Amino acid sequence: MYKIVMTEKVVKKLQIIPKADVDRFMRKLIIIAKDPYAPLSFVKRLKNSQNFRFRFGDYRGVYNVIDKILTITVIDVAHRKDIYRG
Repeated sequence: MYKIVMTEKVVKKLQIIPKADVDRFMRKLIIIAKDPYAPLSFVKRLKNSQNFRFRFGDYRGVYNVIDKILTITVIDVAHRKDIYRG
């Protein structure tokens, strides 16, 4: 199982998101951590990037996988309308 690391930005955003969605976030992240390359319906690789995104409710999480140290780093979490704005 891969270790899950969240940036400080993600931790702050999770405090604002409704609790039901945070629970979904954690459940899906645990599934991803078991096998980050499994073909899951709620996960997609971002185009032209090493990052992945996953859905949980009306929100999206963006993460990357570091195989050398078996770590998944959650980079960003936001509402689906805001997540891809740079």
